[in-house]
Amino acid sequence: MSNVVDFTPPVVEVIDEENYEKHADAALLLKCFEVVKDTLDVINEPEYSIEKEDDTHIDLIRAFYALKVLFKRKTGHDAAQVAKDHWEAMGRYLLEGGPKPDQFIPVIRFPVEALPPEAFTHLSLQELACAAFNYSDRVQRLILDHSPQALAMDEARVFSIDATTALRQLVLRLSGGSLEAMAAQINRKHGETLQ
Repeated sequence: MSNVVDFTPPVVEVIDEENYEKHADAALLLKCFEVVKDTLDVINEPEYSIEKEDDTHIDLIRAFYALKVLFKRKTGHDAAQVAKDHWEAMGRYLLEGGPKPDQFIPVIRFPVEALPPEAFTHLSLQELACAAFNYSDRVQRLILDHSPQALAMDEARVFSIDATTALRQLVLRLSGGSLEAMAAQINRKHGETLQ
């Protein structure tokens, strides 16, 4: 038997990138807005100041990680590393006196490009319909994620182009092979009413 009383450890909030990855983009943006607003309020009050590890300082750390997660979702890259690369490039420019560096923000791309229309010409009508459905279904699943990563959004872009191309081929074949033939089938004859 032990005389030691077990106390539950105090609840500690972990503030890191992993903690913020579970939140949607809108929630992260709102958090950043609230932190900036509160920080401006503190700065405007002469009797208050921002001290290390006070509430405002902790909120600024939260906003930092929220922005870091948002940046990674949209670009696929680490914001701190991109900022460091830009800082080093600007330092080299200032010290060496060369041309001012381009400070582009890198964006990750899906490694596959959309298929050309010719890729769908050999498919049967059913295969075209299935291809269009499968590509559209994949796009829907990628976009329905509340916080899709940059790579998922670019993948959705590629698949939506393929879905549209497959549907175009299907519609053209079903209507006679040309836009004019399709338009002729869609236009109603004079005297007809839509019912």
